[in-house]
Amino acid sequence: MRADFQTFLINLDRSEDRLRTMRQRLERAGLPWQRVAAVDGKTLDLRNLREVDERGFRRRHGKRLNPAEVGCYLSHIKALKAFLDGPWTWALILEDDADFPDDFGTLIEQLLERSDQWDVLKLSSFHGGSPVPVAELPGSRRLAVPLARLMNANCILFNRHAARVLLKRLLPMTLPYDHALEQAFVFGLRLRTITPIPCPAETGLPSTIGDRAQLRPFKLRWYKRLPAMGFRMSMETRRVVFGLKQVLSAGKSARPD
Repeated sequence: MRADFQTFLINLDRSEDRLRTMRQRLERAGLPWQRVAAVDGKTLDLRNLREVDERGFRRRHGKRLNPAEVGCYLSHIKALKAFLDGPWTWALILEDDADFPDDFGTLIEQLLERSDQWDVLKLSSFHGGSPVPVAELPGSRRLAVPLARLMNANCILFNRHAARVLLKRLLPMTLPYDHALEQAFVFGLRLRTITPIPCPAETGLPSTIGDRAQLRPFKLRWYKRLPAMGFRMSMETRRVVFGLKQVLSAGKSARPD
């Protein structure tokens, strides 16, 4: 793997079993990597965190703050800072439940060769994302512009420009990290994905944030979620408009003179 690329693995100190599993997966993929000690939400005083806008979170997400989500968010911020503190041009930031296809190392090389076509590249997702292909990749894969939400943040590629922009724009926290990152297009960043999606969102490891039943108590009453619904509708409209512009732009650049 090239010297200007690095992998950052976010891992809680108390999750030694996940670290062992991820070490095996990363070695199998042949990726250089370093661990980023995750921020443990259980240790945070949410009332006195400058990095978090609690009122903005309720307004945009329709839920109360979940300490585990805050810890996850700040862990990703920490990983982006670790990337920029080093000499690398690109970074793969992983959560410790990520997994990869057998040819993942080769795929990363292919994506870096096409790094002029993306700023943020999501390699896993919970949702389909309505991807529109804009470039062919070897092995029947295609680089695509998502016109809908992807969600999930366990396996994402960044360039340095994207990391700088995101560090400026993602604080204070007003959404869970995977939701906030979906706004990359609002920040002028080229958010891309791969179709078919190469990395699974569910890899057999339980979430350290919680399942739906555990997260339900954080949800506000329906009428208090109306601002969040309006925000999401606005964002989805803007995503489609921006995405279509990106698709048209990619199509024009691909045409011969």
